[in-house]
Amino acid sequence: MKFFTLLFTLFSAIFYAQDLASFNAIYTKTFLETSQKDFNKALRVADSLYTISETPLLQAKSLMLTATLYQQTAEFEKALLYALKSEKIIEKTDNATWKARVYGFLASQYRFVRLYDKSKAYSEMGFAISKEITNQEVANNTMAMMMQEMAYYDIEKKEYKNSIQKLKKSEEYLEKTTANKLVQTIDNEQLLGYNYYHIGDFEESFNHYEKALKLSKDIPENYRTALIHNGFTLLYLQKNDLKNAKKHLDITLRITEQSKNPSLKNEVYETSEKYYAATKNLEGYVKTREKHDTVKKTLQKNVQFLVNKSYSKIDKENIQIKKSDSSKSTIIVIITALFVAGLLLFLRYRRIQKLNIQHFKKIIRDLDEKPEISFTKDNTDDRKDTLKTVTQPMMPPETEEKILSFLQKFEESEMYTDNNISLSYLATYCETNGKYLSYIINTYKNNDFNNYINILRIHYVIQKLRNNPTYRKYKIATLAEEAGFSSLNKFSTVFKKATTLTPSLFIKYLNEDKLKDKEITELLEIKIADKNLV
Repeated sequence: MKFFTLLFTLFSAIFYAQDLASFNAIYTKTFLETSQKDFNKALRVADSLYTISETPLLQAKSLMLTATLYQQTAEFEKALLYALKSEKIIEKTDNATWKARVYGFLASQYRFVRLYDKSKAYSEMGFAISKEITNQEVANNTMAMMMQEMAYYDIEKKEYKNSIQKLKKSEEYLEKTTANKLVQTIDNEQLLGYNYYHIGDFEESFNHYEKALKLSKDIPENYRTALIHNGFTLLYLQKNDLKNAKKHLDITLRITEQSKNPSLKNEVYETSEKYYAATKNLEGYVKTREKHDTVKKTLQKNVQFLVNKSYSKIDKENIQIKKSDSSKSTIIVIITALFVAGLLLFLRYRRIQKLNIQHFKKIIRDLDEKPEISFTKDNTDDRKDTLKTVTQPMMPPETEEKILSFLQKFEESEMYTDNNISLSYLATYCETNGKYLSYIINTYKNNDFNNYINILRIHYVIQKLRNNPTYRKYKIATLAEEAGFSSLNKFSTVFKKATTLTPSLFIKYLNEDKLKDKEITELLEIKIADKNLV
């Protein structure tokens, strides 16, 4: 407690005038040094930085420091929580640099928990906002960082050649900068070594790891250093040079065992297993395997916990349906023998079910005869015709085209699944104001803002249900949350108005394969019968 009080007093004195240079110095030291030696102390420092921060920018940076620390320990939920808080604060500023950094971090976190669509969306947002940074050197540095994140994304997809291209593009941006690029350059070289190793170009891999190691001598040892030596270990194992492999593995393990980063340990322990297998050291292999299994369980637990909060727990509907069908069959036999009324009820149930299916197919045929609702179709002639009918345009045609272009990107990004999406947020994304955006949505989308978002969300859910049978096992509440609806009731109401069927009945028909592929495809075009979904 005495230490914390002294620390807070010291920070208060340093930042009385919000000395940005001092802030950055403590920020960097906490991230690179303190976190590696005393994680809890690093968290206290980050919390103190937030407490004394007097501007939104410094508050956002402090929260990002905490988020980054939790990332190192694979506490993804906490990392996301602090990063999302930082995003809300930084969105209120005009600081494009830190907006890009926050977006990049969120892209990383969603990649870690395998929510790749969200990861890609934030990467694209980060790269786009980077172009708005007025300081060209900072802009290039930030775009280099975003390209690096996209390279990580490709690695997760095992698209190593694509990752190499992204990293080379990152290097091009870094070459246009003169400061604050050492760490990114080290990361680029280490990642290039990693990628070339995985495509079998071991000589090129070795060259990049050597560059990374040479550059890393100018910064304190951290997880980057461990990853570089881990790469050398793999390369020497490939050459069957066990002596040099052991030398680099010892350095890797020394740094790794001092770290609380389970992602790092997961990678290093995997390499250790390969070394002990190559040296036929059974005892070492078994011990490492046990530690590796523990780390993998920790990572899996952390990832699965967060995924479950996004997608919710997988429902056990299949088992319940089988039990229900079994009970139903027994009841039918008893009712058939004892009560004619029971048989009539059963036949009535079957008849209603048949009528529902017929009605479903009729809806599809009816919708096919109606004008198709398309949010991605670019019909310039229609727009011009619309403009002619307006005697006093609200805005120049160029502005309308610009907003429509942003809306198209928005519709392709799945950002609408965020339940915090608002008219003001989307207006900011489209680089316009709420009044202009409302006019465009009403004019070209034939809906108000809420209906527009709801239609996109229903389209998203139907696509997931059609293309991924696993989604049909989820609870309806899970689908509602995944699509961004505030409640189960709201989702069910909107879904029924859009398709005339309840979500559960729609899923039932899909599972029973009552519809032909062509009919399903037509439904996925979202020819919504009722546009008023609110």
